[in-house]
Amino acid sequence: AEKHSVAQAIAAALGGGKAEDGWIGCGADAVTWAQGHLVDLLTPDEYQDRGWDKWSMDALPLDPTGGWKWKVNRQRGADRQYRVVAGLLKSDAYDVLVNACDPDREGESIFHRIVSYAGTRKPMLRLWVASLEEDAIRDALDSMRSEDEYRGLAEAADIRAKADWLIGMNASRAYTLVYHRRMSVGRVQTPTLAMVADRDRQIAHHVEKPFWKVVVPMGGWTLTGERLDDRTDAEALKSIVDAPDFTFQVFSVQRRTVHERPPRLYDLTGLQKDMSRLHGLTAARTLAALQSLYEKKLATYPRTESRYIGESDIPETARVLSAIAVPGIVGEAAAAGFDASRSDVARVADDSKVHGHGAILPTALLGAKEMAALAGAERAVAILICCRLMAATMDPATKLKAKVEGEINGDAYTASGSTVTDASWIAVDEACRDALAGGGKAAEDEDDEAQDIPADIEQGDSFTVADGDVRVKDGKTTPPKPYTDATLLSAMEHAGRSIEDRELKAAIEDDSMHSGGLGTPATRARMIEKLIEAKYIRRRGKTLSATERGETLIDIVCDSLKTPELTAKWELSLSHVERGEGSLSDFLSGIEGYTAAVVSDLERGFDPAQAAAVSGREELCRCPACGAPIVLSRSGRQWQCSSSKWAGKEEGWRLLQGCGVKLNIVQNGRKLTKSQAKSILSGGTVHLTGLSKKDGSGTFDTDAKLGAAPYTGFVEFCRSEKPGGSAG
Repeated sequence: AEKHSVAQAIAAALGGGKAEDGWIGCGADAVTWAQGHLVDLLTPDEYQDRGWDKWSMDALPLDPTGGWKWKVNRQRGADRQYRVVAGLLKSDAYDVLVNACDPDREGESIFHRIVSYAGTRKPMLRLWVASLEEDAIRDALDSMRSEDEYRGLAEAADIRAKADWLIGMNASRAYTLVYHRRMSVGRVQTPTLAMVADRDRQIAHHVEKPFWKVVVPMGGWTLTGERLDDRTDAEALKSIVDAPDFTFQVFSVQRRTVHERPPRLYDLTGLQKDMSRLHGLTAARTLAALQSLYEKKLATYPRTESRYIGESDIPETARVLSAIAVPGIVGEAAAAGFDASRSDVARVADDSKVHGHGAILPTALLGAKEMAALAGAERAVAILICCRLMAATMDPATKLKAKVEGEINGDAYTASGSTVTDASWIAVDEACRDALAGGGKAAEDEDDEAQDIPADIEQGDSFTVADGDVRVKDGKTTPPKPYTDATLLSAMEHAGRSIEDRELKAAIEDDSMHSGGLGTPATRARMIEKLIEAKYIRRRGKTLSATERGETLIDIVCDSLKTPELTAKWELSLSHVERGEGSLSDFLSGIEGYTAAVVSDLERGFDPAQAAAVSGREELCRCPACGAPIVLSRSGRQWQCSSSKWAGKEEGWRLLQGCGVKLNIVQNGRKLTKSQAKSILSGGTVHLTGLSKKDGSGTFDTDAKLGAAPYTGFVEFCRSEKPGGSAG
């Protein structure tokens, strides 16, 4: 199995067993588990026979094709569990292997990496089950099929891992070497950064435009005129409407009853978005809190992208629902808003929409005592998933929406309103949100149409406008809002919306065997934190924005690496591989060619000015030889041209690229000031004093300038040395 909890459920379905060290004995069977990916690809540095531990453009692109190597993951004791699993795989006591990992692409990948690395060749069967209910597992055990039937899924997972390695390792090294600063580029993280940088620029370039509206109070409801671009026009209109005994003519009244379906259960991304909006938690903190609840057996598996439960889970979920819908767990208001007679767990069950794991739910172990012991983020997450289960199982809510249209002196005015006539699930949802948001809805959840339109208004009615109540309301156009954890997670999840090609759009949004969008529910939060740690994104309060370094990275990275279309193209090709319609070798050959092109195009398109910005090093002036920025060297001992690339000490600091202009900060024992260095590098002559003579006999003063190529780093003296600090 993929996880310990799943192994325990399978062992129970087999009739129970004896817990051993890293496995469970069930009669003639053994049930063991992985800890995620127990086996991973080697990093370039670990290919010791290739010399890839030394970073050099000459070695790129790195390509292990034909000789890919794997290793045991040594994080958090995974190597110890691997030894347990490998020992069982090789044991003569067992003659058949059963793949009971999650029913998706990653589940196939985890299983096959372990089996291949262990060198096992026993017959293999596939246990394909989304529910951990005992009867469902027993049914699946009775209908297992050959693992060979899922080979396409396993091969697609393997080839995507290798493709990510090729692009991530090569692009990161190439950009690091060319721009002289450690940089990280990847298929998921770079498009995510691009989303943030693009949003920041939309905000920065937004041109604010004022507008005005005439607002007419009607005694409990309000009419609003059309948006006007000139205040004078608005004031003139106000004076007309504000005249004594002026009337409003109704020429249209629209009323309709709207049935709003209850929300779906939470997957990880949905929960992270709501916790960010309502409680201010980052995606990473939400995942950590949920993981803790899972380990305490108070919540189901966290890293899920399903928003439904399996149909076999209905009875147990109904029991959990009855137990948690009480004041001691969800609070007085939410419990009062829940109507068990209008609740049906079948509404949230659909086997066809459960991938790997079902939606996030509280467990039967979450009682009032356990809830009282929780605090902070864990308590907030627990309340939210309980309330979501309650709301999701209830009847649709009903709202009466009304729109009144009319005119005053030929000008159009409208009033819109929405009245809840049957709260149903909304009562539970709002009670929960009010509690988490500190006594009210989050600002972004407020309804601008909350006014009540009188039920007796009909077409043809006339109303007198109250004297003196009319006003001019001013406003300004606003830019898009900065990203938050919630909105960025949503953008990653729905990255396909920006893709115009229908086939590619469908490929990236298909979540039947892989996570739709960029990343997975399990990795998106970590990706955001990784971008923050790399100083490509900063978090200020709830908002996320790109740093200058992050924006510059997006400027220099090739277009194909900063859009979700690369992922979409991969998923389209991999879906063909999964169905046995595509060639693994053709796909990987295409990635190899793409990687080589990224490296070569980067070298040809090198921009020294951007290099200075990416490195974050101070620009002193422009190079007198080529015009590129002059920046401080990494050692802090030289001012040097950013266009230049040098071989290391082993090759005698040989110039590989660029003009080679450099200037030592210390000249004959005397440190140059910034202004002196700038003058020299700008082509000027500077008078220097107190320079040490080479023979140590004293000091001297002289005029100095930058010498001609090849540049050694030392200034050229305009006059000879003289004892006593004078120059002849």
